[in-house]
Amino acid sequence: MLVFEQVDALTAQLRRLNRPAVEMLQPGIAPYDVEDAVAPAGRAPEDLTAMYGRHDGVDLPVGRTLGDGHVIPGHYWMPIAEASLHYRGFAGLADLWPASWFPILTDGGGGYLAVICDAESPDYGCIVEFLPGEDEHEIIFDSVSMMLATAVRCFEQGAYAVKGGYLDEDYEQSGQIADLLNGARRTIDAADYR
Repeated sequence: MLVFEQVDALTAQLRRLNRPAVEMLQPGIAPYDVEDAVAPAGRAPEDLTAMYGRHDGVDLPVGRTLGDGHVIPGHYWMPIAEASLHYRGFAGLADLWPASWFPILTDGGGGYLAVICDAESPDYGCIVEFLPGEDEHEIIFDSVSMMLATAVRCFEQGAYAVKGGYLDEDYEQSGQIADLLNGARRTIDAADYR
């Protein structure tokens, strides 16, 4: 399945659950805009460029809650300009945030899902979950494409659902789905990526 189709499948799941994020998705942007934004971190993987080619993240207007913008439980998809701003904010924190990690989704509390953009790394293109204050982090998806495929499968199988007006996650079920689809999942040390 092409990345555009994966993004559309994710959008269809959000629409099915009547999630407001669907109405806040921005039009896609040109590949060079993504490549330019990601360049300080390294080379943008093709599936990352394609994802932003379909939509430039969620534009969360004033007055809406962060939860309204969630595309997966606990995270909203940052427009490339916002992602770049967050990335630049880590510039002086090399001991915490490796320069090759480019953030694409955030929980709004300092946690991020980031793409490893070092083309020389065996983990190039993998998605790492960064949690503030943690020494170790996790590679949770093999790629942007597999992040999208995993999310769609989690929605289809009910691991992601709406509870109390917000997207909720059955962590055991979503973990099983993610393990099935992603072979690179493991705990990592950020120091290994500096």
